[in-house]
Amino acid sequence: MMLFRGLNVYLIAFLAIGSGISSALANESNTNPLQGTWEWVNIKNSCVEIYIFGIEQSGHITSGEETSIARYEIADKPTDNGFYKVKLSIVKDNGGKDCGESYEDNTGDVYNKFVMFHPSGNQYVSCDSEDIKDCVGPFKRIQ
Repeated sequence: MMLFRGLNVYLIAFLAIGSGISSALANESNTNPLQGTWEWVNIKNSCVEIYIFGIEQSGHITSGEETSIARYEIADKPTDNGFYKVKLSIVKDNGGKDCGESYEDNTGDVYNKFVMFHPSGNQYVSCDSEDIKDCVGPFKRIQ
């Protein structure tokens, strides 16, 4: 599963303006900014990934031919640097060819990520740490 790997130069500009949304999202009660359907396109091979994050911490991920059922947890508020901590656990993975051209079965894998939202709330980047060098994106809201 590709799951948030890589770096896009666009991220530097995105992160520079993206931290402004953290205070606005933190002030809204019972808000889960990750809830919805998101799309990311791997610029290396034009492969599309779709992430559906539900209201009850359920998730469904499609990456190329691979599909996964997931559970996720998102922090109630962002860190001081504007990132939300997200824990993504793969419950079931069909092991098909993903956008990273891997066939591995990721069932049972757990990913700890940091996401930062654009002020519009319609895009985010996902990072391995609170450092722009560890990010991929943007993920764009499609629903």
